[in-house]
Order: sequence, then structure tokens, then C-alpha cells
Amino acid sequence: MLAESLPYIGGNGTTGLPISSFRAANNPRLVVGGIPLELLLRLKKKGALQSNLDQVDWICLDYERLQIEMTHMLDEAGVEMITHAPLVSVEHHERRLNAALLYSKDSLLRYEAKVFVDSSGDAQLANLAGLPTPVGRQRDSKTQPMTLMFTLGGIEDKHLMSWAETALKWEELRTKRGGWLNPRLGPALSGGFPIPGKPGVWSFNVTRIIVDKGTDSRLLTQAEKQGRYQVEEFVESFLRPHIPGYEKCYLTQIAGRVGVRETRRIVGHYELQKSDLVAQRKFSDAIACNSYPVDIHSPDGGSTHYEEGSFPNGAYYTIPYGCLVARDADNLLASGRCLSASHEALAAVRVLSAAMATGEAAGTAAALCSQNGQIASKIDRDILRGRLREQNAIVD
Repeated sequence: MLAESLPYIGGNGTTGLPISSFRAANNPRLVVGGIPLELLLRLKKKGALQSNLDQVDWICLDYERLQIEMTHMLDEAGVEMITHAPLVSVEHHERRLNAALLYSKDSLLRYEAKVFVDSSGDAQLANLAGLPTPVGRQRDSKTQPMTLMFTLGGIEDKHLMSWAETALKWEELRTKRGGWLNPRLGPALSGGFPIPGKPGVWSFNVTRIIVDKGTDSRLLTQAEKQGRYQVEEFVESFLRPHIPGYEKCYLTQIAGRVGVRETRRIVGHYELQKSDLVAQRKFSDAIACNSYPVDIHSPDGGSTHYEEGSFPNGAYYTIPYGCLVARDADNLLASGRCLSASHEALAAVRVLSAAMATGEAAGTAAALCSQNGQIASKIDRDILRGRLREQNAIVD
């Protein structure tokens, strides 16, 4: 069963955010396969994705079609799904989680399970079960800032300057004005991305919202408000009056929720480190691969630390199974940005490609645990890796 707090599935993939690369660094070799690749190929067949996956580092897609295609795949697989159902509490005893209680407008819904997978992004399941859930960077628990994605229509693509020139103009005006509401510096201005099948419509990852805690609804409310003001500023005060090609642009959508890069994560049997990524380490219990570099949006201001040059062509790293297994519970796995990693390593594996790959691995491991009556830390890693390969996932 899949329980989702939002009204829709797909998480940050539904906000207009492009999916990070499925290939090795500057190389056509794919390092993400399995169910994530199946999903993207289905989208490409329907025109919702037009790039060749072995040629691009950012995969732009029609995110409305993404929701539809995910729903088809879940139905085809016989998944019971419940949305509008935030997690309220967890019943647990000693090292086992027994049941999850979900919010419903009529009453709480209680579901028992042999195995649980925390893909909440906030390690919400682990936190409510009383397990340790470190937050942010090690020295002060500060987390990466948030971004509110948005899309614009009416863009005249043929008149656009390069994004590098756009970023320089942003920095020039920032200096003249004495600052923007948006604290991003020009070099940290991520960019705009065309939406396949929608001429003149682009999504934008440009806002920066510095909030102390992404798990407090009061602070998230402030983040959403700041994000809307920054969207207004970027369109009305920057793009339209100053950048060719945007003179007639208009807002088509503001994301349904602010994009949170980092909150809590589990303590696993292994904590992934930046040194593992830089060394392109190939773990013996690897369950997923990725090539995205360390990408830290500063918790303190407008800069971004992006280590694009740290990987030679063809490089990639692996993610070990131990990162997905909660150290202090026998039947809890995690995936996405709440897996076990340091602040620096999480800045690389928090992205959608890695989240999708670790999600497939965690789900497959949970199935093996349930079928064989085993605890998560004791399943045979070779059997798990073999099962993932059978699903065309790439594990090493």
C-alpha cells in the first residue's frame, strides 16, 4: 500500500523540477534503470519527454503527464493507494514498527504492516517512531534553503539570451538595486527549462527561501509566502522589463507546495559520505547508482557550492543498502532524501534520479523481508541485488 500526504503522487517531480541525469558524468552510459527508466520511456512514447536520456544531464518533462503515467503504473501493479492521508503517529514496540495511523477527515485510519518504507523526504515515519533523525549539516543542524518552482507561458524562445547572460544581468541589477527579495547570487541562479509539448512554456528553479526548519508548518507557511513574493519579483521586476523574449510572458502555474531540499534523515547501518562519492566508490552491497555531484545551496545566504568538476567523464558512484536500513528498527527502510547520509553526501543523492532508484531498492527489499519473514538488516544482499537486476535496475 502507498500512503501519500498530498492529494497527488509524484512529490517534487510534479512541481516542474527537471529530473536529474540518468547517465554517468558526461557519458552516454545509463546508470539508472529499472522502474524509473520504464516510467520515463513510457512518458517519451507519449510525447511528454523529448530528450534522449543518454545525452542530457537535466530531463525536462510534462509533469502533469507524469502524474497520470504514475497512476497508470500503480494501477497496473495492483497497488492500493491512499492520498490526502498525512501520517499522524506510529505504533511500535522495542525494535518493531507495528502500525501507521493516517489522517482522514472522518477518523484516523490504522494500517498494520510487516515492513515499512519511509519515503516521506522528512524521515517522518522514523521520527514518529522515536528513532534518531539528524537534521542538516553536522555542526549546527542548518539545512539547505527551499525553492518554490513556477512556470511561465508566452515566452518567445527565439529571442532568448543564454542563461549565463541572464544570470549576469540578475547580478548587475542586484548590485544596482542594493539587493533583491530573492537572495540568490547571479552564479547561483539555476535556470529555466522548456516543458516538452508546450511551446513557449518553461519551468523555473530560481527562488531561494531560507527557513530554519522544513518540518514546522508555521515556518513552511512563511516559506510559501516568501516564495510567492519572489516569483512575483522575478517575473514583474526582472524578466519582463529587462530580459528579451519575456516581454509577453505570464504565469501559468506556481507549484502546489514549496520544494524542500533537506530536513531529517534516518541513522542507518551505514552513513554515506562525501568521500564515497568523490572516490566513485563501488560498494559490495550497492543497490543503486548515480552521478549527480555535491550541490549545496548555502543555508546561510545566496551562494551555491556545486562540485561539477569533481567527476571525470564516465564517472558515477553507488549507494549501499546499509544507507536504507534503519539502525534502530528491524522493519524500517528509507529512500530518497531521508536515507542515511552526511549533509554533504545528501546534497548529491537528494535529487530525483537517486530518490527513484533508492525507492525501487527499498520497495524490493521490503518485499523480500515480508516474503521471507526476515528483518531488514539480515536479508541476503546478493539476492536483493539479483532481484533488482531482474527488474532491469542498475546496481553497479
